[in-house]
Amino acid sequence: MAGRLVTIAQYRDLPEAGLAKSKLEAAGILCFLDNEYTVGANWLYSNALGGVKLNVPEENAEEAKAIIEENIEYIEPEESEGLLSDSACPACGATDIETKNYTRKFAAISLLISLPMFLFRNRYCCKSCGHRWK
Repeated sequence: MAGRLVTIAQYRDLPEAGLAKSKLEAAGILCFLDNEYTVGANWLYSNALGGVKLNVPEENAEEAKAIIEENIEYIEPEESEGLLSDSACPACGATDIETKNYTRKFAAISLLISLPMFLFRNRYCCKSCGHRWK
């Protein structure tokens, strides 16, 4: 049985509190959010209630504080040389691309004759080699 619960952090927003709770649960620490449902139903009550409170058993308080305060570094994925980005020409690999969107021109006509709009997708043209694709 867990001991007495203590509040280790308070959050104004529910998503931020949920993220902290997820970090603790991933570390195997039992935790609870107080005022979670009240703030979720009406976020304006957050200040009046003192925010969403993150509670843990007293014996896990120090470890839990350290976990939620640690910063996780974002690691950039290594670029693959063989892959082209979404905004590169499939023929030459150039990134100087012109986008042509015909949707607006044909929207009124498609409504009148009941033609599906998915037929009018963006079309692309490479300014370097002139290659055109959808």
